[in-house]
Amino acid sequence: MTHAECLEIFCYVAIGLFGLLILVTQLIGRRERKEAQWPHPPLFVPSKKDEKVVAEANKAGETVLGYNVHGEPWVWPDAIRARHGIIAGGTGAGKSTFLKNIIVQDLHRTYGGRRMPMIIFDGKGDEEFLEDMLPHITAAGRLQDLRVVNPTNPQKSVKYNPFIAPDDLYQEHVNFIFQSFGLQKDFFEGHQEAYLYDLARILQHTGKAFNTRDILVMALDENVLAEQIALARKRISLRADVTTQARQSFEMSARMLQRSFKDRDRVEKIQGLLNELVAFLEDNLSIITGSYQDNLTPDQVVDEGLVLWVLLNLNKNKRACEAFGKIMLKNIQLTIGKRYSTPSALRDPNAPYLSVLFDEIGPFVFPDFPHGLQTARGAKVMMLFSTQAVPQFQKLGQAFADELISAPATKMIMHGSEENTVQWFMKASSRVTTKRRTLSVRKTGLFAPTYRETGTGSESDARETRAREEHIKNLPVGQMEILMADALAGTLHSHLHVRHLPTIRLAGLQSDIYPQMHVAIDPSIGANLRFSEEGEGRPRRRMSGVSIAKFLGDQL
Repeated sequence: MTHAECLEIFCYVAIGLFGLLILVTQLIGRRERKEAQWPHPPLFVPSKKDEKVVAEANKAGETVLGYNVHGEPWVWPDAIRARHGIIAGGTGAGKSTFLKNIIVQDLHRTYGGRRMPMIIFDGKGDEEFLEDMLPHITAAGRLQDLRVVNPTNPQKSVKYNPFIAPDDLYQEHVNFIFQSFGLQKDFFEGHQEAYLYDLARILQHTGKAFNTRDILVMALDENVLAEQIALARKRISLRADVTTQARQSFEMSARMLQRSFKDRDRVEKIQGLLNELVAFLEDNLSIITGSYQDNLTPDQVVDEGLVLWVLLNLNKNKRACEAFGKIMLKNIQLTIGKRYSTPSALRDPNAPYLSVLFDEIGPFVFPDFPHGLQTARGAKVMMLFSTQAVPQFQKLGQAFADELISAPATKMIMHGSEENTVQWFMKASSRVTTKRRTLSVRKTGLFAPTYRETGTGSESDARETRAREEHIKNLPVGQMEILMADALAGTLHSHLHVRHLPTIRLAGLQSDIYPQMHVAIDPSIGANLRFSEEGEGRPRRRMSGVSIAKFLGDQL
C-alpha cells in the first residue's frame, strides 16, 4: 500500500469520526435544547399517530390533553382527573380548542358499555360553541342524548322546573332556590325564607306539581291558600306513610300562612321575595321553568347517561338568569351529594364517571360551592373549571377565591396578562433551587468606555419558580403550561401543545337542534292555580316594588 493510499484511508476515517462526533453531540443535548428553546415552534403530529394515542388512552381510562415539545402525548388519568382541574387563559388563547378536545373524548368514553354522563355549564351562553360541537356529538352517536337548557331559545330547550323534587328532597330544593335570589341580609330575610318554605310545604302535600306562578298566586290570594290547605290536609289524612312530624310541620305552616293574611303589612314584608319570583315569569324563561311535566333533572342525566348543555346569557334578563344559574349549580351539587352519601356497599363499582365542565361560572358561584369539590371525588365526579382570570371568583371574597382555585389538583394556564392569574400559577408551581452565576467585568476606555470580561466570577444558590412569568405572558396561541399532581412523582410541570380536533363536517350540511315536540298536557299533574273571583272583586292594597300584573295578565 502506497503512502498516498494510506493518507486517503486516514482522511476518510478522520472525516467519519468527526461526523460521528458531531452527530453524537447533537443527540446528547437535543432534549435540553428543545426545552430551553423559546418560543416553542408549532408541533406537527400525524393524524394516524394521534388517533392511535387517543384510542389507547380511552381504553386505559385517560384523556389526552396535548403533546409536549418532544411530540410525546400528555395524558390525564381518571384517578387524577377526579381531583378536578382548572384552566385559565385570555380571549383568543386557544381555550375553546382545549375544551372541545376534552368534550369530544368524553363523548366517546364508555364504562362497561355505559356512556359517560356529561354536564357542560356555559356561563357565557356561547351558542356558536355548541353549534361547532354538534357534528362531533353526531359522530359520537350521542345526538339523541343531548339535552340543552337555553333561556334565550326555549323552543329548543328542555324543561327544568326548580320546584319539581321528590318528597324527601323538596326542602333542599326550596332552600337553594331561596339562596339563589341574593336578597339583602335585612330583618325580613328570615321571614321571607320561612314564608317560601311554608308555601312550598302546602303545595308539596297536595301531590300536585307546582311552579313559580302557583307560589305567587297562593301568596296573594287567601281563598286559594285555604283551598290548597284543605286539599293537602285531606291527602295527608289518607296517607299512612306521612310521619307524625311531617303532619305537625304541615299544620304549623298552614297556621302561620293563615295568620299572615291578618297582618296589614304582610305584602311589604314579603315584597322582596315576590320581586325575585316575578323575575322567573319572563316570557322565555317561564316556558322552561313553568312546566309541570317532562322536566329534566341532573339525576336523570346521571342515571340515563345524557349530555346536558346549559347556556346562560347574562346580557338578557340578568337577574333571573343569574338566579337560574345558581339554582342549576345547587341542583348539580345536590346530585353529587346524593352520590357521595350512598353507602359504599350499595355503590356500583362499574358506574361511569360524571364529567362536569364549568366555563365562566364566576357570576353563579355561591359561598358553599367549594365544599362540593371535596365530596365530588368520592362520588366519581370529574370537574374542570375554565376561566379567563382568577379575580372572577373574588366576587364572594379573597378567601373564597383562594379556596376554589387551590382545590383542583391539576392547574393549567394559557396566554394571559392578568397579573393575579399569572402569580397564582407561578406560586402553585413551587420554588426550586437553581444556580445563579455572576461574571466579573472591567471597564476600559476613556472616551468610549466598554466592559470586558475578566475571566473570574462566582456561583450561588437561588430559589426560583418552575413557571416563568415571561413565558406565561408570551405563550403562543394553542400552547399552555400545566401542573399535574402525580401520586408517585409529585407535581409535574410541563409545556404542552393543545391537541387539535380533526374537522368533522360535510359541505352543505349544517347540524342543528330541532325544536322540542309538543306533548299532550295532563291537567291533573299540575296545580294550575288561578286567582279566585272573590279575590278579584276585593279591594287590594297598593304593593311597593314590581307589580306582577303585567306577568300574570288576565289571571288577575
